[in-house]
This record gives sequence, structure tokens and C-alpha cells, in this order.
Amino acid sequence: MVRIALDAMGGDDAPLAMVQGAIDYARAYPAHEVVLVGRELDLRSCLKREGASPKNVHIEDAPEVIGMGEKITALKERPNDSMNRCAQMVKRRDADAMVLCGNTGCSVAAAQLHLRRIPGVSRAGILTPLPNPKGHTWVIDMGANSVNKPEHLVDFAMLGASFLESSYGIERPRVGVLSIGEEDGKGVDLTAETLALLRKTNLNVVGNVEGHHIYRGGLDVVVCDGFTGNVLLKASEGVSEAMMTILKEEIYASLRTKIGAQIMRPAFEGLRRRIHWSLVGGALLAGVDGVTIIGHGRSSRVAVFHAIKQAARAVEGHAIERMRERFKAITSLVPAITADAARSAG
Repeated sequence: MVRIALDAMGGDDAPLAMVQGAIDYARAYPAHEVVLVGRELDLRSCLKREGASPKNVHIEDAPEVIGMGEKITALKERPNDSMNRCAQMVKRRDADAMVLCGNTGCSVAAAQLHLRRIPGVSRAGILTPLPNPKGHTWVIDMGANSVNKPEHLVDFAMLGASFLESSYGIERPRVGVLSIGEEDGKGVDLTAETLALLRKTNLNVVGNVEGHHIYRGGLDVVVCDGFTGNVLLKASEGVSEAMMTILKEEIYASLRTKIGAQIMRPAFEGLRRRIHWSLVGGALLAGVDGVTIIGHGRSSRVAVFHAIKQAARAVEGHAIERMRERFKAITSLVPAITADAARSAG
């Protein structure tokens, strides 16, 4: 049985959207358990409103709440909040994984504070799949760290490669560094130094890549600093939503396009499934020694459902254990770089 702790107080539409997503997931996967972590009275009120109380949905009372705009210091000021409690449950093995859709900075900090990082990892990064015609390109870091050093991005590349090798069976994933041009000299010091360090590893490094390469295919992992990655993520979400809106407007522009749309309906639905962020649900916080899925602050019940599903998939696939082993194997071949990363982490 997989047991997922869900921060039910995190997110713009919490706790209702969290409760709705948990109910949907519990009904779809009756052999799994979802633990709603948050203010018990509020959660019971939401369950009552939905007219549902699945046997595999439980409540863990956490009387304090950390808001979306608060600083990381709130974790110490409010130790009984839902984020801390989720991480504590995973640490105690009362839960196999956690899903956090609230304040990203506090979510990342709570996970690293309680679960620590995989040995040898200097920074954890948010690993997010973005669509391409052949599947997905995985980008790391998408917002866990606003400032990074080159050795951190090397860690991200190793983590991304470890994840794809262990969880998807991709041999020698192709790794690129996000920059403003493909030539080695393009970009800032961070990208240039990162690329130089990556070429000292045994990773399959293709070099610098530009934003459009992410969506074309031909890459498996792209590394960047968290500030750039978060801008990329939000822009990608905006583009996908705009595309669907424009498509609807064009469909309803005339009778001919309405008729054509009925014929093309399966294709349009397939497009939506492949590009809309809510059907991904959440992203793995790679590098943390425990399954942590970071969801979107705007998560709806659909996004929450898929975020929980992501967490369960990582647990059932032993993602962290396999990443830990693979990361150790990769880093054993690059002692100089990992030593630099260890000094930075200290």
C-alpha cells in the first residue's frame, strides 16, 4: 500500500481543491491511502461539502498554516504547520511520499530540513517534464533555487540523468545547458563554467541549447538556474493556455470550423493531454532523500489528482532508492567536481 501525505492547506484554492483531488484519487486507487494534512475542522468541512468520506482518506491535524508569500523563517516560527508535518510524516515513514502545492520556497526548505539530501548532492532541484513531439524534455531546476553555482548545475545534470536512467530506462540521457546560443562562448559565466565542468564528467553532454530546443525533442535533460527555469516554466504554462484559448476562438468563428472541430475532437483532446500543466500535476524535487512532489500554487482538483499520482508512481518505482544508487555510481567517476560541490554545500 502506498501512503501519500498531502499538504491540504497549500495552494491558492486550498483546502477545497486539495480535498477534491484527494477524493478523486482515493476513488480511482482504492488500494492507496491519502492523508490530508491541515486544520482538521476545515478539512472535515470540505469533506462534508463534497458529500464524501472514502475509507482510504485520512486526516492529520496540523493547526498552523504558512501562507504563499511568507519567508522560509515561517517554518521555524510555525513548527506545527502542514508542510512541516508532511515532511515529518515521511521522515518517520508514516507516509511514503508527500505532495506540497503551497509556498515553493518553504516547501523546498521543509523537504531538505527534514529529509536531508541524497549523499553527495549539494542542492536539490525541481525536475519538470516539458512536452516535445517525441515525449518530454526534463528541465532542472525549475524554481527550487534562485541563485546557483556551476557545481550545483552539474549536480542537477547528474540527478536528471540518474532519474531518467533509473525510472525510464533511458541509456545515457542527452544533457544540455540552457543558454542564449548553441556556441560554447554564448551565455554568462554560470553557463560557460557549467558546460566546462560537465564535459569533465561521463555524462552524454550535447553542449549549450536554446529554449526552442526543449520543445523540438532530441534532448533528455536540460539544466539551468532556478530563476531562469521558473521563468521558463511560467512562460510555457502561459503559452499552452493561450494556444487552447486561441484554438477555441477559431473553432467557434464559423459553422465550417465548428463542424470540422467535431471531426478533429480526439486530436484536440490529445493535444490538451500532452501540453497542459494540470495533467502533469507536479514535479519531483530531485536530490531530496525522500519522494517530494512540488505542485503548482494554482492547482485545481485535476492537478492535485495528478500530483498525487506522480508521487505514487515515484514510490512504486523506487525512484529515490534507484536515483541514490545511480547518482553514487555517476559521481564516483568525477571526484574533483563532487569535492567542489561538497565544499559549497558546507
